[in-house]
Amino acid sequence: MIGAGSAHENENEHGIAHFIEHVLFKGTKKRSALDICYGLEHDGGELNAFTSRESTIIYSIVQNFQFENALEMICDLVFNSTFPEVELEKEKGVIISEIDSANCNISEVIYDKSMLFMFKGDAVGKPILGTKKSVKSFTADAVRSFIKRNYINENIVLSVVGDVDISKLNALTNKYLIKYNNKSVIAKPLKISDYKPYKKEFSSDSAQAFCTISNRAYRVNDKRSVGLSLLTNILGGPIFSSQLNISLREQNGLVYDISASYEAFANSGVFQIYFETAKKNLKKSIKLALAELEILHNKKMAKSQLDYAKHRFIGQLIVQNENYEQRMIDNAKMLLLFGKTETIDKQKSKINALTSADLHQIANDIFDEEKLSFISYL
Repeated sequence: MIGAGSAHENENEHGIAHFIEHVLFKGTKKRSALDICYGLEHDGGELNAFTSRESTIIYSIVQNFQFENALEMICDLVFNSTFPEVELEKEKGVIISEIDSANCNISEVIYDKSMLFMFKGDAVGKPILGTKKSVKSFTADAVRSFIKRNYINENIVLSVVGDVDISKLNALTNKYLIKYNNKSVIAKPLKISDYKPYKKEFSSDSAQAFCTISNRAYRVNDKRSVGLSLLTNILGGPIFSSQLNISLREQNGLVYDISASYEAFANSGVFQIYFETAKKNLKKSIKLALAELEILHNKKMAKSQLDYAKHRFIGQLIVQNENYEQRMIDNAKMLLLFGKTETIDKQKSKINALTSADLHQIANDIFDEEKLSFISYL
């Protein structure tokens, strides 16, 4: 995992972090693009990558005997890619097709709009894919410039989950990774502008209405982030018993799916509610969603309710930790952000330490209707 994503792009680089994620697979000093395609798949292995606003991850999922080959290949892609112009030009077409596909999905469009208005003018708020114009402008020199500035020792972590002996891992890391040495100064995410609540409405050809309700939230190392994560889970976590799902779906039949999310970044964060509903039900759905926020905003949670919410949230973390791919990614994020990983027991202790007063204070801050922003597609 490299601590470089779209938030680290300069004005003329919009979308280049994601572009690089693609073109790392287009050839190295020793492998062609086809060599990379077939490199691990003959034994059922997977090689893939994705880009977020603040990181890029290149990863593989393989059988144990493929581990050394997978590690060597990932290091080769990250440090030895050659970026042939002919391959870059072909990949521009692929990404432009990806942009067109995203623009056909209103759920993706409304999220990107929300981020654009939430972080007006800031790199972190711009769509990760970039624009067709920006993608067409990228050159091999521009790619190398971004990599030189961001793909550096202090900004890269290796996360491995599997039956791998630690001494073997150390030896292979020294063999394939440590030899690369770039000690440039770490590029920091660009400045975050002030936030002003907004209300925006757009038209669409869909039979459904799409809506987001958002607010700026806490940055990743803020102590209140644990409490907001729990509140977000209570409101709209990936569970049928979330308050928003109970209210808008189970009791009123207004939505098929409704969720709440909290994304924490280096310098800021975003709390967001998202749902789709029939156009005639949009105002009622917003009113009911705001009512659920108001409950948490106005009144401290009863101890029995808080204890249940903690128990449920911790259970979800335990189950999630059994997903090795997710654990690999979570460990990488923790290493990159904090220089260490946290055990489930440590996470449990932070959650269990939260009080009703803690959550009420956070709810007063984040769920205040005067601070909320709204986007709807009708």
